[in-house]
Amino acid sequence: MVARPVLEEVTYPLHVVRQAAMIGAASAVPGTILGAFTGTLRTTTPILFSIVSGAQWFAIGSTFCAIRTSLLNQSGLRNWYLLTRGEPLSPRTDLNPTLSDKVRISAISGALTGASLGLLFRGPKNVIPGTIMFTLFGYGGQHAYNFLDKKNSTEIERQEAMRAEGKKDPSWMQRMAKSKWSPMSVLSDEEYKHMLEEKLLGVEASIALVDESLDEWRKKKVEAEKEKEKEKQHEAKNVEP
Repeated sequence: MVARPVLEEVTYPLHVVRQAAMIGAASAVPGTILGAFTGTLRTTTPILFSIVSGAQWFAIGSTFCAIRTSLLNQSGLRNWYLLTRGEPLSPRTDLNPTLSDKVRISAISGALTGASLGLLFRGPKNVIPGTIMFTLFGYGGQHAYNFLDKKNSTEIERQEAMRAEGKKDPSWMQRMAKSKWSPMSVLSDEEYKHMLEEKLLGVEASIALVDESLDEWRKKKVEAEKEKEKEKQHEAKNVEP
């Protein structure tokens, strides 16, 4: 059995900090935009308000991510500590967290984020409300992510199964056309063939009716010509002395 590389056994704090900073920066963008919009409506210093709002969102995003990543990589961080002391590494037990583990860790991360930032930004009175609010955010957000991830995984598996069977996933226009509210409809090759056959039968029936009408007209024409011939012959007899 080949041992895994040390990098796979260890989670370095610098990696956690770098990831938390990236998430914090991504969170600061909508925070700054929202702060600028709110500050324009409510304050006389919208630029300052937007900067403060962006900083708060950065702190929220980076703190939550740092705590959550640390909890999800407890064994890796412990191995980093053992590595710095020259001690043997322990087997990792955090590489495959379950969905319930992620929900629990996200709720705990939200609680710690709300408590710490509530105390830092708004004082001791906001520790409990911040803890409750961010716990719900972490719990609900992870549940929503799990639901969407499961839905996306199911869709990918369905598309792979269709490709394996040689089928194509319907396009957006085809799905719209299949709606009962759509004035258009999408036909398969068999349905289109059946529709053409029905139209061909209708055309053949129309041609047959036209042929019958022509035959009837020809018969009447022949009869009319015979009648005229008889009349001529009769007139000719009457004219003879």
